[in-house]
Amino acid sequence: MLDFADLRKVVKQEGLAMMTSKQLRFLFRAGLLVGACAVTGCGGTKDSATQSFDMSEYRKLMERQKGEQAALGDPTPSTPEMTPEEHERAGDMDAQRRNFFLAGVHYGKALNADPTRNSARLKLGQIFLQQGMLEPALTQFQDLQAREPDSAPAHQRIGHVYLFQGKLLEAETALTKAIALNPSNWVAHNLLGLIYEQSQRYAEAITAYKAALALRPREPGVLNNLGLAYALSGDHEAAIKAYEQASATGSATPKLYNNLGVAYAHGRRYADALEAFKKATDEPRAYNNLGVALLGMGQPTLAVACFEKAIELNPQYYEKASDNLRQARQALANSTNGASASGPTKNVSCP
Repeated sequence: MLDFADLRKVVKQEGLAMMTSKQLRFLFRAGLLVGACAVTGCGGTKDSATQSFDMSEYRKLMERQKGEQAALGDPTPSTPEMTPEEHERAGDMDAQRRNFFLAGVHYGKALNADPTRNSARLKLGQIFLQQGMLEPALTQFQDLQAREPDSAPAHQRIGHVYLFQGKLLEAETALTKAIALNPSNWVAHNLLGLIYEQSQRYAEAITAYKAALALRPREPGVLNNLGLAYALSGDHEAAIKAYEQASATGSATPKLYNNLGVAYAHGRRYADALEAFKKATDEPRAYNNLGVALLGMGQPTLAVACFEKAIELNPQYYEKASDNLRQARQALANSTNGASASGPTKNVSCP
């Protein structure tokens, strides 16, 4: 059985094509799938909502920039010191260029010169959050909250950090407060939906996602999350509608198409499921993914045919397809009609 950390790794790094049927079933119970990606993408402003950050790239960038600064030496005495406002503007420009190290330096200098500059504090905390530096981010946001108790952005981001840390009760409290202070905060509604989803409170998650969509009707990440909440609650037709709406925004991702494919499969729309999987990956893997979905639905005969088709299309297909085929044949052998399950399926084709 995967634990929560393993689940996030599977979703982020491998996707459905590399999953076994056992892992797929766990994904639906855990309530993450696209939801984990959405958590990462909804941390702040409109611009930062779609950004992700590679820590290895950041470390390389930071070391290179440190070297460049050292090579430049100390500034000449005639260089005028920048004001806090100028440091913050310079930080904004560096952040837009994704030069997060220098952006953080400028925001830090702005705060050192003017500790009451809460806009810079919020931005510095957001940079820490994007980089996965949760404790420094939490420190900045809590400091901001202490200075501005009615700051909805501070409460929202505190809730975001707690969500990353798995402190769901604390996250729910902070996000509920953020929404009370600013009901039009669609990000807070979306994050609250993720908390409900991870707590298997699917009806509340659906309500939260709908509240976010009322404010941000075509936000693909929220539509993804809504679709998953419907799927986890067993309403696959509603899930399909949400996923299709997300796809119609033009911001579809492989994970969205994988989710849509699974939903189509549960709705017995197998041809549509296969086409959705093909949009997420290549054809052999698409047949493998359909087989995984079918096996998870308790249809080993059809699953075997799909795994065989995947391997037929690419005899050098990765080992996972063969593992899935063995699982499907074992499940078929254990069924009442599985006496001849050791060989290729006869008179059965992948839907």
